Amino acid sequence: MASSRHKLCPSCRGQVYKKPCPDCGKPIQPKSFLCGKCDGTRRRKKDGDIYHDRKGYTLILSRNHPRASNRYVFEHILVMEKKLGRHLLPNENIHHKNGIKNDNRNENLELWVRPQPTGVRARDAIIWAKEILKIYGSDENQY
Repeated sequence: MASSRHKLCPSCRGQVYKKPCPDCGKPIQPKSFLCGKCDGTRRRKKDGDIYHDRKGYTLILSRNHPRASNRYVFEHILVMEKKLGRHLLPNENIHHKNGIKNDNRNENLELWVRPQPTGVRARDAIIWAKEILKIYGSDENQY
């Protein structure tokens, strides 16, 4: 019998609240990306030196890169570093404008910087702002 808040029995309710796996169509939990079977195959999907993780990001084999994790680096990091002509700083990260994690075109990537924390003295904020201008310059359209 259904509880007072649900019109469906517990076993039927479990099927209603699931979504289909994008690869095979099998019902999966709402927060899952893929079902267990497809997740296992996609997680290991490699095309030579290119690797696609289960969250949709593309990784490139780059053994000696400072941000390499298990010898692979996110492609969007490599694309932005090539555009900038340097490695990313520890407080920098890359944002995909359209939200598609494997769309790593230059025009879809933005360089984001973690800001100075709140509650800073005005003198320290000015020093921090001068350092930011020294690193990035004053042309906001460059990034």
